[in-house]
Amino acid sequence: MLLLSALAAFSTAARAAPKGAPVVVSTATPAVLGREAVDVLAERASDPDPEVRAVVAAEWGDLGNRAAIPTLKRALADNNADVRIAAAGSLLKLGDVQGLVALIDETKPIMSGRASSPAEELKRMARDSARARAALKLGEVGKDSAVEPLRSALTDPAGEVRDAAAVALARLGQGDATQFLDAMKDPDEGVRSSAAHALGLIGREGLVSLRNAAVTDASASVRAEAVFALGSFSDPGSLEILTKALGDKNGHVRLEAAKALAKRETPESTAALKKLAAQAPRPELALVVAAALAARGEDADLGLAELTLGQKDPDLKALAVAALGASKKPVARDLLAVAMRSDPDARVRAQAAAALIGQLRRVEVKP
Repeated sequence: MLLLSALAAFSTAARAAPKGAPVVVSTATPAVLGREAVDVLAERASDPDPEVRAVVAAEWGDLGNRAAIPTLKRALADNNADVRIAAAGSLLKLGDVQGLVALIDETKPIMSGRASSPAEELKRMARDSARARAALKLGEVGKDSAVEPLRSALTDPAGEVRDAAAVALARLGQGDATQFLDAMKDPDEGVRSSAAHALGLIGREGLVSLRNAAVTDASASVRAEAVFALGSFSDPGSLEILTKALGDKNGHVRLEAAKALAKRETPESTAALKKLAAQAPRPELALVVAAALAARGEDADLGLAELTLGQKDPDLKALAVAALGASKKPVARDLLAVAMRSDPDARVRAQAAAALIGQLRRVEVKP
């Protein structure tokens, strides 16, 4: 259990490793490479870019590394709301109750009365959006103890927060999706799109409405949200709809359909993704498909992922990192190590480090 021991030691062990030339991937042991990856994440936790700090905070929870709890608790005092929310969510995943307290605090309003200026109104809107994201995170990682605070948020002065609380409660099985089902009939496509997104987050109700919207709605944004939402359900009846959506005239719909199929690990979805991969789709779509196939142990071409790491688009590179992280091919580890060490984008370096840790851990715990 060398790698897991390295993870438990967190940054102390990482900083004890030699700081000379970069480790040669082909000869490095998993423990050495793991320590290097842990060190990258530890260093990026104080990156000047809040987006990078938020990525790192979220990754610690996904990796299940309790040794990161002190670092995450310090991040609860970050001046950026998304960093605090990510850190609190990770603490909750790691079983630390301080994460729950922090998320509840993030949902509470801190301003009252009317805004005194346009600048203050903009600040309030940004804060309300952050509070809504905190409520959604409570629905994602919270348990029974999150129910009462979320019920209180149903009367929040900000509509965005009220909607988020309703989604979170329904996701926890403590509410229903009636308001979102009704919104699926609204003449405004923006309202229908938001409703479909909410139903996808809940993943409990609205299957018939989502199926209909995925097939018949004239709005591409609504169809895209509907097909992605169908990925949250396990019904076999939607598989044909998702497969047909891969041929939608709108690229966003095709992409969301691929993401939905990626969430359904069935022989039928695998066959559909393989067929799509053979058609050489555009890069974003191809990378989503490659990650899904690699995660299922299927042979996935990593050539595009390697090429993408040499581009400038950080979102595309994040998809490439996901594809490499899911792969069991030795070259995937090499490419992740290169990205972790030398990519000009700190966010990509952190994502590559986390993907590398996850990949090495999967190899280590393999029976």
